[in-house]
Amino acid sequence: KLLLILLLLIIPNFSVSEELLPEGRGYSLTKETNPIYFGYMEDYGALLKKELEKSHMFRLRGMGASYVFFITRDGQIKDMRISIPNYEYFNKRVKKIIESVPPLPFRDGMDLDELQFDVYLGYEKYDSLDVGIGSSFRNNLKIFHIFITTSK
Repeated sequence: KLLLILLLLIIPNFSVSEELLPEGRGYSLTKETNPIYFGYMEDYGALLKKELEKSHMFRLRGMGASYVFFITRDGQIKDMRISIPNYEYFNKRVKKIIESVPPLPFRDGMDLDELQFDVYLGYEKYDSLDVGIGSSFRNNLKIFHIFITTSK
């Protein structure tokens, strides 16, 4: 029995899932702390940014819209609602952009069944793609933030 206990303590844990640490002071989602989730968000954000840049719609600097939705493990977008509205025309176009980009399949190590996203797409004098994590007071879940601006 002693030998079995020693073997269990010595053998490393080969778990492949990535745990999301609680957000708050001193913690943020980075490539170093959460490479699997961070990479997923960066890649999904890059697809959204590419679609935003090639869209041909009326826009002025400072226009943007944000939608909150869930992506399920099987690649469905559900429960989409606007969280930061702008002009009705722009809101509809941003929603179409999000719906036109199929969510990426979950990566090995992503042990959640669904991810809650808050995605902002807007126009400014600069290009950026920022990702982060926060919490929802509404349903006590983690929210994955993707903030995209483009000058194109």
